Amino acid sequence: MAFITHTGEQVSGERLNNALSQVADDWAKLAYDIRKEDAYAPHVTEKQKEDNMSRMIEAAERIREGNIKSFTIWQRVNTVLTGECVALLK
Repeated sequence: MAFITHTGEQVSGERLNNALSQVADDWAKLAYDIRKEDAYAPHVTEKQKEDNMSRMIEAAERIREGNIKSFTIWQRVNTVLTGECVALLK
């Protein structure tokens, strides 16, 4: 598995695994923090809140495995690897 940064660098191995783990940990923490804050609209049920948290935690595990399906996750991995946050739109 390899990751291409915005600078064109190809990253793999332990460095990439560490970046993926960091992003996955952050994503899982975000899921728990969102659920803990509970700032959902009044019409959102407890089941929907729990389902949303579960989906985010499952996504965190896929991220850890190298499954990057969105710009947001690519951006986070890229930022960990390069120290630069690349904007989607300029």
